[in-house]
Amino acid sequence: MTSQATDPIEQKPDESEEALRRARVTAIVLAATMFMVGIDGTTLITALPRMAEYFGVPVTTLSTTITIYIMVSVMMLPVSSWIGQRFGSRRVFTTAIVGFILSSMCAGLSPNLPLFLAARISQAVFASLMIPVGNIVLLTITPRSYLVTAMTISSTPALMAPVLGPPLGGFITTFLDWHWIFFLNVPTATIALIAALRYIPNIQSAERTPFDWKGFVLTSGFLCVLISGLDRVSHRGDSRQIGLLLLIAAISLGYFAWKHARTAPHPIVPLTPMRYPCFHVSTVGAGTWIRIAFMGLGFVLPLMLQLGMGLSPFHAGLLLLAQNGGDLVLKSIAPRALRYLGFREALVSGSLMIAASMLVCAFLTEDIPFPLLFAIMFAVGMARSVHLTAMMALRFADMPQSEVGGATVLGNMLQSLSQALAISGVAAILSLLSAGADAPTMADFRITILILAGFALISTPLFARLAKDAGAEVTGRATRGLKDIRKEENEAA
Repeated sequence: MTSQATDPIEQKPDESEEALRRARVTAIVLAATMFMVGIDGTTLITALPRMAEYFGVPVTTLSTTITIYIMVSVMMLPVSSWIGQRFGSRRVFTTAIVGFILSSMCAGLSPNLPLFLAARISQAVFASLMIPVGNIVLLTITPRSYLVTAMTISSTPALMAPVLGPPLGGFITTFLDWHWIFFLNVPTATIALIAALRYIPNIQSAERTPFDWKGFVLTSGFLCVLISGLDRVSHRGDSRQIGLLLLIAAISLGYFAWKHARTAPHPIVPLTPMRYPCFHVSTVGAGTWIRIAFMGLGFVLPLMLQLGMGLSPFHAGLLLLAQNGGDLVLKSIAPRALRYLGFREALVSGSLMIAASMLVCAFLTEDIPFPLLFAIMFAVGMARSVHLTAMMALRFADMPQSEVGGATVLGNMLQSLSQALAISGVAAILSLLSAGADAPTMADFRITILILAGFALISTPLFARLAKDAGAEVTGRATRGLKDIRKEENEAA
């Protein structure tokens, strides 16, 4: 196996069949690792009530196990691009997979909460190297006209993780033990490791930029303090006052990190991608509101199904299976839907559909027959499918290849912050509404989901501000009108 050193700044993806094949294979390998990381998180959420009993803590307190994972991940994200370019993408990618395997085994063997948190921190370190480096490789070698398809390939198997994760996690939690959830990562990671050694190209920058230590300290400190503050605010008692102080400190650190990134010659987190409208809308503007909405729903829904509606972890997992199955079913038509609608129409209509589906979730009751609940959750998953694919593809629709690395780090960091804000926010709302009770009531869950639906609605007018032809080069809508597409499809039929 040879190691090919390539400068990603100089590399220009071509449109040849070989380039498309290489991009397709890389997308599949990346999808396998995203599947592994995704199934680890989705099975964990289903098991939270049983884990709370095992560790002897309230279920809302276990949100810390998720937020600490996110916190470490976002702290490492700024370093991932630099490490990948310095040591080579394949070497970093495969090392991270091995580390994730060992960390998962330690998490499964943890006898108490402190050791479990330590194992989760280790998982987060290696996951934060795995996914961003893989994404940078994919975005570097993929022809722009093939971007939507490549993103669909890489994200579809990742959607199988939440499809399989909840019922699998519920089955293991109900009939075996939650510790076995983490042992599932071992066979998946082994397959991904073999594939990565065989197919991932070893992209390594010929130009070695100095490491931005000041930017790393300021950025990591800001992220760490911010997420810690959000997590503290979600707890009861004196923790909330400490959380507010941490949030004030985070604002100060964030200002200095932003000021440094604007003036440093080689900032660890470049801000230049923010000047591109598609990236800005999908990551900072409308994208933040809609991500908080559906990420918050992903945290509160398993709790509502079990604590509010009295379902077993296994039956709650089956309903989450239906939700993610609906999402997966429509993924295959996402590229065609985006060609028909364009990004703006797809995102505006998609955010309205997501808000409407949340309203449906808010008024579910334990009296609804299980088959009907299954059908409802399947439709809820379908409502978000095209929208999420459009969000991923839009991020790099107007991005020049030379800025893909920095944009990937910045985008992943903002996405992780949205997830931390969603989970901590939901935990804080539930804790506030429950007012000292052992568990939130069904009314508490309904109010929380209605608030999340409001966030989804806020994103709608922000998406509407996109240009009508935004991202047209990616979807093919710029050069092929709707009538031409329909004509070609009729001729093919």
